Amino acid sequence: MPLLSVLLLVFLAGALGGVVNALLSENGFILPKKIPVNASNGVSIWRPGYLGNILIGAVAAIVSWGLYGPFSSAYLFGSSPTSETEITKFGLTLSAFVGAILVGVGGAKWLSDEVDKRLLKAAASEAAKKEAAPEASRQISLSSPVTALNIAKNM
Repeated sequence: MPLLSVLLLVFLAGALGGVVNALLSENGFILPKKIPVNASNGVSIWRPGYLGNILIGAVAAIVSWGLYGPFSSAYLFGSSPTSETEITKFGLTLSAFVGAILVGVGGAKWLSDEVDKRLLKAAASEAAKKEAAPEASRQISLSSPVTALNIAKNM
């Protein structure tokens, strides 16, 4: 199997991992968008949505396979293979394929967690500026990060 075909399969496996992360996270299948945090100074947080999860998962899988896959030490350019068939013997094992899916989930999860962390920091900053509101505090503790930010902004 040609190397580009294998890379495409690994890319698709990682993209599948990104879809799985979108299903598992509270973010769901939203489109990429910016969430305004403070309108007066133009601060906003970019939420990559499911498309960002898919892209990060796919790239993470390619990087993982390139670093740790069966051909991590293979020359792409400048090598002198001992036979002509050696250069076309790129393949994909089942473990490398499912590993690419796992890395895709992990990479997309990392991206989702980073965005959620920024949203929660913004929510805490907004809430700290307001009067104490026990009911809003309870709602924030049970909410997703973007909902927590919206509650804090409306306190």
